[in-house]
Amino acid sequence: MTLARDERGVLTVKADDRASASFGLGYAHAQDRFFQMDLLRRSATGELAALLGPGLLPRDRRHRPWLLREKARETVNHLPAAQRILLKQYTAGVNAGLMSLGSRPFEYWLLREKAQYWQEEDSLLTIYAFYLDSQGSQIEREYARGWIAEHSSAAQTAFLLPASSRWDTPLLGQPPAPFAIPPFPPEWWGKRPLTPQPQPNEAMKGSNGWLVSSSRSETGKAMLANDTHQGLMLPTLWYQATLHYQMDNGLISQQSGITLPGLPMMVSGSNGHIAWGFTNAYIDTFDWVKLPRPTTSYPLRHEILAVSHGQPEQLDVYLSPWGPAFTTPMGDMAMRWIGSLPGAVNMDFLPLAESQSVVDAVRTAPHFGLPVQNLLVADDQGHIGWTLAGWLPDRMTVGEQSSFPLPAQVSQAWANTPLPASRYPQQIDPPDGIIWAANNRQSFVAGSDTYNDGGADMGPRAFAIKHQLMRTDRLSHTDMRNIQFDDSAVLISTWHGLLLPILQASRPKAGTPRYEALSAITQWSGYASADSVGYTVLAAWREALYQGLFAGLDQQLGQQWHKASYLRANTRWDEIVMRLMESNATTWVPKGYQDWADFSLQQLDSALRIINDQKPLHQARWGELNTVHIEHPIAQALPILRHWLSAPALPQSGDHHVPHVSKPSFGASARLIVSPGEEANATLSLLGGQSGHPLSTWFLDGFDSWYHGTPRALVAGEARHTLLLVPEKEVR
Repeated sequence: MTLARDERGVLTVKADDRASASFGLGYAHAQDRFFQMDLLRRSATGELAALLGPGLLPRDRRHRPWLLREKARETVNHLPAAQRILLKQYTAGVNAGLMSLGSRPFEYWLLREKAQYWQEEDSLLTIYAFYLDSQGSQIEREYARGWIAEHSSAAQTAFLLPASSRWDTPLLGQPPAPFAIPPFPPEWWGKRPLTPQPQPNEAMKGSNGWLVSSSRSETGKAMLANDTHQGLMLPTLWYQATLHYQMDNGLISQQSGITLPGLPMMVSGSNGHIAWGFTNAYIDTFDWVKLPRPTTSYPLRHEILAVSHGQPEQLDVYLSPWGPAFTTPMGDMAMRWIGSLPGAVNMDFLPLAESQSVVDAVRTAPHFGLPVQNLLVADDQGHIGWTLAGWLPDRMTVGEQSSFPLPAQVSQAWANTPLPASRYPQQIDPPDGIIWAANNRQSFVAGSDTYNDGGADMGPRAFAIKHQLMRTDRLSHTDMRNIQFDDSAVLISTWHGLLLPILQASRPKAGTPRYEALSAITQWSGYASADSVGYTVLAAWREALYQGLFAGLDQQLGQQWHKASYLRANTRWDEIVMRLMESNATTWVPKGYQDWADFSLQQLDSALRIINDQKPLHQARWGELNTVHIEHPIAQALPILRHWLSAPALPQSGDHHVPHVSKPSFGASARLIVSPGEEANATLSLLGGQSGHPLSTWFLDGFDSWYHGTPRALVAGEARHTLLLVPEKEVR
């Protein structure tokens, strides 16, 4: 087989069959990204401190109780023969690539550690790492929801934890009507914290994606756009490649797109017949189970957490029939999680990259061994389609009830197998010729409460994307890219409509912070623009509103469970606060304030003080406060090397709740636009280059294009470096 790299380092593997191509892909992954692969497998198993030191023990303590290395080994032993062969070849390729380096990757020299060879189960652990990354927040979400339900009336709980918002734009069904505002709030409402609390992180592991059918595209070809959102670091998460090999049916498959170092698969891309992408679906796949007897009565495992150049730590893990058990302030409870079930991680996703049509791809998707995703597919015949891909829980308790802690006898109705494929939702070729997904709830039809909300986005991104898609009858590649960089602030515009009349009515005096704020928001353009002071004011005021209402609750919840907060319990908190202000629900005004206007103005004062502590308000342009902060993980351990291990600190537009998701260390790690069969015209932008070594010209290659939004080719260019790999038995 041959491994060719173009001037950007983009890989093309040409091999006789898929297993050989997997060997070649593994070889290149190890050469360029082995340390990244190592972090992913260690994250899943709770073994990061063994490499990076005691600072990673808190994460290890959270992940080790799932005992995922054992589960991965068991899964490997039960893989179908063809999948096992492919995994063996990939593993062999990784280790061959690692040995070809001649010296261990630079990170291990700095850490004074040795690189450990790749094992077959490590690829499955890479999937488990994504499970934890995509679904791990459901633990604190459901804990917080349980606490709120215990300390609120049924009517208060229904109002405070809504199932939808005004921005919901599902593909199937209509959102339910909102619950009425109860006469009075719960006792905990609006209480101040004993000490200042940080703003909870709104970064959602997700993505934007949308499809345009042939009837709606300028070229008459179906199109896919997909932005993958993650925490941003160097090297970038993805590795660009083209795989070229002969399939079992004798035909040639050529797949171009992004791969994930650690996995022998094309994650997102195009094969000439279909183009596909994913967004996180945020389906409820977790339950807290109220145990019938004390935690300590269940079998105990003593797990040892190794620490690099330090003393190991013993972690006691109690194992109930539902999962790891814990003693919490809400009682003895166990964790029931879809990702820990036998078979939830598998390699049944492999046929997707060889699919020939939308119908073919959608048919393969339901039981992929991945955290459940929105799968978006377009084909070369102009069709488009959506479905959920990955394991969905098959449980009797459905709807909102499943998002609160459940008694053990109720949770026993949750099967150890996934929901039958026939019950998975799908949409193919909708009449308006568009499909969109932005981590929002996609279905409200009868039966969709089986796969309930697991913390889905409240919808402003999806709302804006749909609006942009509907504006033009025939969409072009340029239109798709413009949506990827759309900074229109649907959410903040609604807040603007509430604050502006309040601030105007207060008649602030010239020269005061409120007067400056009024000037800034009066002139605001409606976008999360880098040069906007108005957006800075509105975004800071929104955060201050949250703090004024929920900081006391968050302090109480956070003391009970790691990262538990009202934001985790209700991603739609804006909706309920807006409803209270719009309806002038005076009984809900927090104590110490005259009315909602007084509360709003005092929170604005707090926000302006925070801004002025950083720089004068008239200089507080959004981009200066939303500056790129992307670096290699080693930079945190060795700050002296940060200059060589970081991307330029540049101002940027965008925010969490606009289509152009862009925060200092969170955003679109990849931006893909492609029409299947038209790969030569497709674009793919990654935030960094192929190499994980800071001295390589391919370390930051692509960052400028990613930052400025200039397109780069999906398909590799002319080969500049070629490596021929010959099976050992053929060597003479």
